[in-house]
Amino acid sequence: MLTDPSAQSTATRSRQPATLPWWLLAWTFYVVCCLMHLRFSLWLVRQREAVFGATSFAEFMPVLVIAIACGLIIWIAMQLRTSHRPRVIAGYWLLWLLAAAINDRFLTFSINEYFHYPQYAILALLVARAIDPQRSRWYVGRILFWVTLMGMGDELLQYTWITISYSEYLDFNDFIVNLVAAFAGVLLYYGPANSNSSPATQARPVLEYLVASCIAVAVLAGLQTGRIVPSPTQQVPPGGVLQLADGSHTFCLQRGPDFYGAWQNGPRHGRYYVMPPIAGFLSMLLLGTIFSSFSRHRPTTMPSPHTPVRTGPGAPHQSPDPQRPGGMPPAPAMPPPDASSTP
Repeated sequence: MLTDPSAQSTATRSRQPATLPWWLLAWTFYVVCCLMHLRFSLWLVRQREAVFGATSFAEFMPVLVIAIACGLIIWIAMQLRTSHRPRVIAGYWLLWLLAAAINDRFLTFSINEYFHYPQYAILALLVARAIDPQRSRWYVGRILFWVTLMGMGDELLQYTWITISYSEYLDFNDFIVNLVAAFAGVLLYYGPANSNSSPATQARPVLEYLVASCIAVAVLAGLQTGRIVPSPTQQVPPGGVLQLADGSHTFCLQRGPDFYGAWQNGPRHGRYYVMPPIAGFLSMLLLGTIFSSFSRHRPTTMPSPHTPVRTGPGAPHQSPDPQRPGGMPPAPAMPPPDASSTP
């Protein structure tokens, strides 16, 4: 029976889940989180009168972190029980835990910054659902690229507008934390995926290469022309935009020369390190490369060796049996000897 290929492709497209609602949900979640950042931070640290004295919700953060960590461990254990590749999934979760522990020890100002993890893990889940709704392509690198880029936009918005009252530098530490948090969302999304993906070759990420190239060219042009200054020699007003004597403006990545590449005081561990731009970018590139290797472990559905072979007129050409020497076709079966001819 002949089937129209165009009809098959139309039927396949009609069966694919809609992605536009998930993109709208992802962008809505992202914009709301960006705009509500300052209000949420103030709500978290504001002192409130209670029966046991003045307190703030931030004081309960350690308990909340432990509860979320316990829930995550239970979820991962359930995921590993149903996964076809538990060792691979467990290995990448341990890698993620190592990255999160390093971030906490050296790059975290306060425990309140732990909210980055659920925020960008959820965002990664939504973006993954929009890009790969059937969990069949494992676009790990693309998901990490877009979520990290959105996180960079969030931090840039905070530095230049939302939190200018206390932002002293464009925070590359948070760039890294957002990337690590996004990988947690990728693991949560693709961890339960079993052998339901196609072994077809993935398309090249042309759009991602184009966007990354445009950003790199813009940043390099800004650095060469002096429009972007990593280390200003004078005090910079809130927002990072400095007006020069000739009336031109320059964008300073920090409001003073002593933040990047130095240890600063913080409540989490007493001191934390502020990543300079080059070191922060290289760290993100290294982590992104390591995390993106997760896509190489994509489970694929291969044809079953027990699938019956159709024969007869119109059957597809069968290749020689690879089990026989030289790839020669099997010899025809000899007819049984005639009993009447036996002497």
